[in-house]
This record gives sequence, C-alpha cells and structure tokens, in this order.
Amino acid sequence: MTIDKKAIAHSFSRAAPHYDSVAHVQRQVGEAMLDLLKASALKVDTALDIGCGTGALTVALECYAQHITALDLAPGMLEVARHNDQRGVINRFVCGDAEQLPFEAEQFDLIFSSFALQWCEDLDKVLSDVFTLLRPGGRFVFSVPVENTLRELKLSWRKADSRYQHVNEFMTVDAVKRSLDASPFTLMELQEKLNMVYYDTVRELTRELKTLGAHQVINNRTHSLTGKKTVFQMMSNYEHFRNHQGLLPASWHYLVISLQKD
Repeated sequence: MTIDKKAIAHSFSRAAPHYDSVAHVQRQVGEAMLDLLKASALKVDTALDIGCGTGALTVALECYAQHITALDLAPGMLEVARHNDQRGVINRFVCGDAEQLPFEAEQFDLIFSSFALQWCEDLDKVLSDVFTLLRPGGRFVFSVPVENTLRELKLSWRKADSRYQHVNEFMTVDAVKRSLDASPFTLMELQEKLNMVYYDTVRELTRELKTLGAHQVINNRTHSLTGKKTVFQMMSNYEHFRNHQGLLPASWHYLVISLQKD
C-alpha cells in the first residue's frame, strides 16, 4: 500500500470545518488517551501534538504542559485549530508530516498523537524520530486504528468488487506490537479497544466517513467512478450486518499506547 500524503492533506483540509460534528469515536479515543495522562500529577514544560486536527485534544493538553506545539499535515485543519483556540493555549502551529518532523532533538517532554499515525508508511521510523525529539523521561502517548476497523464495510465492498481496495487497510495489532518491541521506548501501557457505532443506513456511514476526511486516500484505489450497480451491491451486502434493533454496525478497533524514554 502506498499512502498519498497530498490526498490526505487535501481530504482533511476539506473535512476540517465539519469534522468535530461527526468525530464521535475520535472523542472517545481522545478521552482514553487523556485518562493515561491523568495518572501523572506532574505538569511538564513542552508538549507536541502530532496530527492535531481541529485542536480539541491539543487544547486539553493545557493541564499537562506549559508550552504546546500543534502539528498537522492539513493546512485546513490548522486553520480551524487556530480559530478554535480562543484562549491562546497553543503556542505554535506547524504544518508538517509525522514522517518528517521538523524539530531538533530533545525538544519535548510529552508527545501526543491521536488517530494520525495510520497515515504513515513506516511506524518504526516515526517511533525512532519521536524518541529522538523527547527529553529523557519524556512520554509518547498515541492511538491508532487497527485491523478490524470498518470490517463490515470492507467485507461488503470486497464481495461487491474485489478488483479494487475501497476501504483503507490498517496495521494489525501484532505489527504494531512488533514495532513497539523494536523501538528504544519502554512500554508503559497498551490498551486494545473495540467501539461500535450504529447507523440507520449505509449512506449515513459513508457520508460521515467523508465528513471525517477518512475515506479512500491510498494510491491503489480505483481512479474511475464506481458504478451504481456495484455501490448498490455493496449496500445490499452490508444489510446482512443489520442487528435485531434494525441498525447497521461499524467497528472501530484501536490501540491506546503510552511509552517512555528512559
């Protein structure tokens, strides 16, 4: 799989103005991450949020750090984050790539990243770079969606059209654990979670994914419009997942991880 960073930046910039209105799972993930930070009573000097999005979680880091830097690949997200930061909590906004972090070594005490690193090709490199940016004793708290995320949508598309990949693939839990084992970090905590979100129709789900900017952004997708017949077949396939309450489930499978630089 090849990840198209320009497509990601464009997609999330377009999604930015309406992102928070549908980011239900993302808020739950953020709360789980902040809960990990609450275990530490000390407020550190500097923090970096990689993939800050609209800045909602970045502002919440005010309780844990004196000086906060927000980084995102999408200029549109940074623009919304600036607007949302009414109290001026965030000290610096940087447009940049998580795989090419534009900072000097040992610059931060805390690095935070929620649902952003899945858009990176090389998690090992990201972990190595983050380790370099942290001061001794610093923490890296991050979350990533993994293999069974949107499994119902993936299966429905696969049965309708196996020629192309219509839904982004995410890392397996084992692959993430291998990267953690190979990194120089000490693993403090790893939580594996599965959240279910329910919809009345498939179109409601796909519209929400588009609003989140989380629709197809990989290079091996089909570049032509998918035919109406194929879309109808996918939607028909998805109906097999409808539960006894008449709702369609969508799985969000993710990891919340806390690491420390000794």
